[in-house]
Amino acid sequence: MLRRIVIENYRSCLKTSIDLDPQLSVLIGPNGSGKTNILQAIMLLRKMHQEDQIRRYGRSANTPNAKLKAMFEPPRAQVSLNASVASRPDDSNNDVMVTSVQKWTIKALKRKPISVAMPLVVAAHLRDPARAYHYARYWSIQHGRLTPPKEIPSWARDALAKVFSFCDGIRYYGASQFTNPGACPASFEIEREGERSRLLRLHGHAKTLYNMYSAKKSTPDQYNKFIDIVGPKGLRLIDNLTFREVKTASTEYSVRLGGKVEIRKRHNLLVIPRFKIGRQILSPNQLSEGTFKTLVLLFHIMTESSTALLVEEPEVCIHHGLLSSVLKLIKSYSRQKQMILSTHSDYVLDHVKPENVYRVALEKATGTVVNHIPKAMDSKELSALRTYLEKEGNLGDYWREGGLGDRP
Repeated sequence: MLRRIVIENYRSCLKTSIDLDPQLSVLIGPNGSGKTNILQAIMLLRKMHQEDQIRRYGRSANTPNAKLKAMFEPPRAQVSLNASVASRPDDSNNDVMVTSVQKWTIKALKRKPISVAMPLVVAAHLRDPARAYHYARYWSIQHGRLTPPKEIPSWARDALAKVFSFCDGIRYYGASQFTNPGACPASFEIEREGERSRLLRLHGHAKTLYNMYSAKKSTPDQYNKFIDIVGPKGLRLIDNLTFREVKTASTEYSVRLGGKVEIRKRHNLLVIPRFKIGRQILSPNQLSEGTFKTLVLLFHIMTESSTALLVEEPEVCIHHGLLSSVLKLIKSYSRQKQMILSTHSDYVLDHVKPENVYRVALEKATGTVVNHIPKAMDSKELSALRTYLEKEGNLGDYWREGGLGDRP
């Protein structure tokens, strides 16, 4: 659904534009060229719409320091975003959204274009007046203006709702996120209070294990297909993955004014992941880094309910035989969700077409620049490339020999 994005004044992207393939886009280029910055900027589309950002930073005085322009193509419509964004990096160099100003333009065949000034989270709830008012209130506190909901026709609301769902489904996989599985806890805990439940201090490796546990409960068909692929009938990474559940209880005491003692009972669920490999039953922190990373990547590809998946360096810690299978799955699932990869591997290029490849470079004057390979070549160069691919070698070989610019 995301067809084009223009990134201004964000890290190395002074004014970077890219027209994305609706299924699979592969970014190549040397270290420091800005591939990761492009992926992080796309992730801002997910972060800027999240409800907690509106609640938490509704009164923020931060001045937006970056701009995003994006074009989406939901069915029978075209939606354009013009946003100013203020964000800050956390300790892991991931962006925390501080504030954003969003303007939307919705077009459809035989319809008058509609311009909307409001955060996407408000637009997505226009059919629920109470919730829309709740979020609109925080927007108005910060910016003092809001397009009246009554001025937005139903067809435009539907288009915005589809864009909201797309942005909410953007996910990110980076190999560096899952280094050293030995740091992963052997279990995680879910706190239960009545019918409600919440996670206790989960992040990184443990959050991914919880997502696997949750997928087994909520989407068993997808989960079983994932196990078939990684199990003994498929790639043979593991034989099985099970989750042992242990019910626990605790009591908390607190003293209120007047000396009244308040007792609160908690009923928690301790979940213990167990990986079966041969005759061994292993905890997640006993897996090798390559096995853990491959499991997580395949889980993201196959079972995450994502609309777009951003993958940074899928080749890390994966040998070529296994990587070939992973790339086949990526291409297969790119028909269901939009895939955007960054890579340093010529082997990855051997498995894609020139139409899927974008060359990323860092220029002193203009920052990160992206060139779509077919458009960056004249007719003779493109013809020579196609002849080479048909008769002599692969796209990775062509890159290695300097045919696409900077070598890997």
